[in-house]
Amino acid sequence: MLRKKLAVLVGSALALTAASTAFADGYYRDGYRHHRHYQERVYVRPYYAPATVYYTPAPVYYAPAPAYYAPAPVYYGPGAATVGGAVVGAIIGNQVASRHNRAVGTAAGAVIGAAIGSSVYYGY
Repeated sequence: MLRKKLAVLVGSALALTAASTAFADGYYRDGYRHHRHYQERVYVRPYYAPATVYYTPAPVYYAPAPAYYAPAPVYYGPGAATVGGAVVGAIIGNQVASRHNRAVGTAAGAVIGAAIGSSVYYGY
């Protein structure tokens, strides 16, 4: 009989030893599952919003009203009369001058003819 009692005692001791790890966890209490709640530490860096900047509208510049002027007067010079007189004077100077002085006669005739043509245009 002593053997039976000793066997029951050793068996119950082994069963309690094996089950002691389950009770040490504290996970199950009263047959319900309990969660361990740890408070998380959240570090929040302070946020500084930039200051609100208000802009004034840009100034508006108006261009002055366009000014209309009379067209510039057109002056027609004695172009045709002066050129025509120079051509006629050059031809006459070339015919009158001698063979050695033809270039001088043509030039002199052109200048004199241009002067006469200009004076005819202006009515002198």
